[in-house]
Amino acid sequence: MLRRSLTCVCRCSGRLMSPSTSHMTRTLAAGYRSQYSIDKIYPNSDQDYLGSTAFTHSSSVTPDGKELFSGYIPINKLDIKYSRGSGPGGQNVNKVNTKVEVRFHVESADWIPQWIRERLLEKEAGRITKGGYLVVTSDTTRKQMLNQADCMEKIRSIIFGAGVLPRELTEEEKTVRDKRMAKAKQAVLREKKQHSLKKQHRQTPSVGS
Repeated sequence: MLRRSLTCVCRCSGRLMSPSTSHMTRTLAAGYRSQYSIDKIYPNSDQDYLGSTAFTHSSSVTPDGKELFSGYIPINKLDIKYSRGSGPGGQNVNKVNTKVEVRFHVESADWIPQWIRERLLEKEAGRITKGGYLVVTSDTTRKQMLNQADCMEKIRSIIFGAGVLPRELTEEEKTVRDKRMAKAKQAVLREKKQHSLKKQHRQTPSVGS
């Protein structure tokens, strides 16, 4: 009985509401902003942070003037696929597409400096397909979003690693390196000579000796 009464009241209130009032209600609902929205927490920040150019260009450079990777990875430049993972999942194993595969074409990735792209092609040849795509996968968790974040972190680490240039050796370090290489070469020659002497002693003596 109480449920019927409430239904009637709701219907009557809907009939009594004028079209202008209804339109105003929908407008207020559409324009509602939570007290925790970004524009209220950070009123002086750039609200279009996803499309801001501040994340697409890096201001850091190497000592010789080469541009470094900023860490920004544009999602729209990636090819993301989801499939059923073999990792942990409980009852969701082989039912939910939790495994994530992320790939991008290295040579055309304009969000990575050119010299780092060239190093990627050399250092990560095992991850790059014949078509030139670098591929990473993740199914470590039962959450699709976490696996995608793991793929993004893998890509970021790979690119940062390719951007690390080998340190130039000092003269003292070069001297130590050359001495060690010479010592190792002498040890190899000594071992070969000892092995040759052993083979000579194993030879069968001739009949006339």
